[in-house]
Amino acid sequence: MMPAYDSNRWFAIFFIAYLIICLYIFMNIFLAVVYNNYRKHLKNEVRKLVYMKRKSLAKAFDLLKVKKDGEFIIDFKRFNVLLKMIPPTRSPMMVNILWYVLDTNGDNAVGKVDFLQLADLLNVTVTEVKDRRSIFDRIAPVCFHSKFSISLRQLVAHKYFRYFFDLMILLNAFLIAFDITDGEWFFLALFTAEILLKMYTFGVQYFFRRFWNIFDFIVIGGAIIGTSIEAFMDSSAEDKTRTLDILLVLRVLRLVKIIGGIDRFQVIVTTILNLGPSILTYGGVLIVVYYVFAIIGMELFHGKIKYYGYQNITDPSHLYCGNSLLNGSVFYQSQYCSNNFNNILSTFVVLFELMVVNQWHVLANGFVLVTSKAARLYFFAFHLTCVIIVLNIFTAFVLEAFILEYSFCKSKLENAMEKKIIEMGLQLGRKKSQDPKGTDNDNLIIDSEDVVESNDYEVPDKSTNRRSSIYPDLAEKTDIRFHLSKSKNVENLLQRMFENELDVNDFGPEDIENFEDETTMTLSLKTL
Repeated sequence: MMPAYDSNRWFAIFFIAYLIICLYIFMNIFLAVVYNNYRKHLKNEVRKLVYMKRKSLAKAFDLLKVKKDGEFIIDFKRFNVLLKMIPPTRSPMMVNILWYVLDTNGDNAVGKVDFLQLADLLNVTVTEVKDRRSIFDRIAPVCFHSKFSISLRQLVAHKYFRYFFDLMILLNAFLIAFDITDGEWFFLALFTAEILLKMYTFGVQYFFRRFWNIFDFIVIGGAIIGTSIEAFMDSSAEDKTRTLDILLVLRVLRLVKIIGGIDRFQVIVTTILNLGPSILTYGGVLIVVYYVFAIIGMELFHGKIKYYGYQNITDPSHLYCGNSLLNGSVFYQSQYCSNNFNNILSTFVVLFELMVVNQWHVLANGFVLVTSKAARLYFFAFHLTCVIIVLNIFTAFVLEAFILEYSFCKSKLENAMEKKIIEMGLQLGRKKSQDPKGTDNDNLIIDSEDVVESNDYEVPDKSTNRRSSIYPDLAEKTDIRFHLSKSKNVENLLQRMFENELDVNDFGPEDIENFEDETTMTLSLKTL
């Protein structure tokens, strides 16, 4: 564009129009076509799995069913035996919760329609927490149960305690950014106190179950060890401060957790986390594409371009990347000699640069000069395969994952299970008023991040006698509490999305293996 633009400023209109039409219109239409085909084939595969699951559950229901009042149902006795045969082992309390979720009518019987939800219900991740007895409780029970200790532990478990230290992390990062290092030891001591207080409040074992606690322990522990070693070594004050800065600034990554707690950002953060395992599969496909083009590239361009440096070159054969054909080229002037196909690692770097379209034309023209114009076919083929097709499929996958997370933040079964847990008084954070000995039960102090909020549900007050008899309030009888995990995977979200489009009694064709062909034929007939 630039030579034409220098000649006449109006020539810019041609290039602007070309970019708008080809890059922003036709390429996005191509992306839409890729996404539509990707979604169609994905939908067929997921529906096939849903049909297989429903057929298997229907067979299981036929084997377990008993007749009651003229209808076939499954009673609790058979349901209990069934769950004992399905790993992992579940507590009797967990079995009761699962039963209450499936028994939607409250008639102590599960029909076929409700039973078909069993597989999805078992996939809901529920954490079962029992009353924890801290190691400090065993060592010094009198001190641990003193009024001061109880107040201190309640303070540590409060959400404002977490907010305060998140603010300190942000302040610490701000001071480091402006090279203000006077308060580094203050922040180190403060963050160390935070870790010790959490260990004291929740117990050492529980502390190390959380990722961010482990992260804090490693970073702060490394800072203490690093600064202690440097204190005994002959290091400059600048080196000591730099080590402390690097370790402490890593704690700013905890702010990702704060962003994830904000509703408007939660979908984005959750989508990124859900994509993690699936990206490994996509990465495997990308590596195969890279490897194929790397082998071809090494066969075509091996030894054509070499790196000898750019200054103080005495050997004439080492000039211009070892190839005189690059004399005066933009490739050599840009010092791209290291971008060659002489080994697999260098080749992968070149392919990555081509994938992100980094000076794509400069790289291609360099290898065209040392070979022939036919070399453009190699770079065009890689761009078409990797950038246009593979990356657009990945974009379609990310779009699908985001739409799924946005549309299905929580399934009906998860809502139902959470509601039953709250109605039974077994949500994490609900404590007994008194233990069997008549003293306050303060052992189970819950981290504010783990508390299940019950504001969305109207839980009947016990004093009003409005609670249904089939949902007993068990908070006073057991120390077991349940907490729904927020983790999901893309596969479950996809299945949930397409399953909602199917009728409850739709079990698919008899021949599941030919399901895709039949679906395609049905779509074609509907189109006609």
